[in-house]
Amino acid sequence: MDEALRALNRLVSDGVIEAYAVGGAIGASFYVDALQTEDLDAFIFLPNTLSGLIILTPIYEALVRMGGTVEREYVRFGDWPLQILTDATPLIAEAIHSAIEVEFDGVPTKVFRAEHLCAIALHTGRAKDYLRVSMFLEQKVVDETLLADVVRRYELADRLAKVRAA
Repeated sequence: MDEALRALNRLVSDGVIEAYAVGGAIGASFYVDALQTEDLDAFIFLPNTLSGLIILTPIYEALVRMGGTVEREYVRFGDWPLQILTDATPLIAEAIHSAIEVEFDGVPTKVFRAEHLCAIALHTGRAKDYLRVSMFLEQKVVDETLLADVVRRYELADRLAKVRAA
């Protein structure tokens, strides 16, 4: 996975993307025991275009130049398929902006805060996402005040209440 993280850092330093942060199960694994996952989810800010269209081609081309291999919607680095996802919602944009810096095998990277991982999981609403939120709560790795603020602003308080009641 370190190869993929190095590639993401290079995308930022080369100006191909503005910023990224790791989310999904890998992001969660920085806080709680990881659930099984098959890929590395990198959420990115895209540079503005004159047309306003979302164009991922320059990102995929840059990743291939760095040694990645395109497979369907992924770019594979070693054993890890990297999935590039955009800042498609205000919640995801906020999560990228608020990401914290960590290290993985000596590679600096950015990861969503625990509270944003929970809010995104609540928004997605799959059973495995609710399980992840429950794990965050049980292991007390979230700032309860920040989590309450995020779920209130994104109208997810009822979903959080369901997870707490389960």
